[in-house]
Amino acid sequence: MQRQKIDAFLVCKPENIRYLSGFTGGYDARLFITAQRKYIISDSRYREQAARQCPEWELIEEKNFDGSKFNLLAGSFDNMAFESQVVSYDTYSWLKKNLKTELIPVKGIVENDRIIKDETELELIRQAAAIGDAVFAEMLSQIRLGMSEKEIADKIDNLLRQKGCEKEAFTTIAVAGENAALPHGTPGDKVIAAGEMITMDYGGFFQGYLADMTRTIGIGEMDSSYHDKYMAVLEAQQLGVSMIKAGIRCKDVDQAVRTRLQSYGLDEYFLHSTGHGVGLEVHEMPAVSSSSDTVVQPGMVITIEPGIYIKGWGGIRIEDTVIVKQDSCEVVTKANKNLILI
Repeated sequence: MQRQKIDAFLVCKPENIRYLSGFTGGYDARLFITAQRKYIISDSRYREQAARQCPEWELIEEKNFDGSKFNLLAGSFDNMAFESQVVSYDTYSWLKKNLKTELIPVKGIVENDRIIKDETELELIRQAAAIGDAVFAEMLSQIRLGMSEKEIADKIDNLLRQKGCEKEAFTTIAVAGENAALPHGTPGDKVIAAGEMITMDYGGFFQGYLADMTRTIGIGEMDSSYHDKYMAVLEAQQLGVSMIKAGIRCKDVDQAVRTRLQSYGLDEYFLHSTGHGVGLEVHEMPAVSSSSDTVVQPGMVITIEPGIYIKGWGGIRIEDTVIVKQDSCEVVTKANKNLILI
């Protein structure tokens, strides 16, 4: 704030509210930060929760700026920054109409701090990953011919919660056969048949932090084309993981993975980036993509997840969550990623 000559900062993104204050009711709260003081703005429903989770923050009991306390407070500063990627047009219009304070749009101030995780955060991510591993191991014994994609996704969600996650990190993906050609396909009524692949992409929140994993398995005997393609994707994924260490550029990892798939004639079927950061959100900085000049540093947490998606055939994706170390990385997703047929 000092570097950017910001007098006050309005924080509205729930994940950023949690990161800065510890308050978990961020969808019904705002933070107001100045050089000398820090306030949490929420209504009386959260009075006790705020007192427990962030006792060092001063509580302003107002709902969505409906009241005069915030107006008087914010109006006493020459300028106020706000998260431009989060604040809606309606909220911006209200602020502009009701405050004489200069409004300064900013982006990524808190996210840039979140990109490096401390040991407490890393341990929560490890535990989230361990739950994901346990779910995968159990799913291998539960998937049967005749089950639908939706049944498989529901089982994954139930197991995530049973094993300690608060909720799913995103809508669980479980797609089979030709539907596996959809990178973000929605589980439906399709029934699993012999000779088809199933791609399962899921994760869960553990005390606010998550891990993200994907595994693709085969049902019954698979043709040689599946075997060959699976081994090519696995090789590319393992190459990407082996490259992760402090000092490497994200774009170089992405390019190496694409080049390896190209050697098997599969690069045209790789439709997304190699990975992304995870933490309080399932997609956060850095992006492991062809356009990312980010140099990874110790404490960053990213995914490595190459995949191929072929219309009329299906798809294969393998994804691990890894923690960047000085000379290597710690792979926190430990579930078997060798060729599995059940």
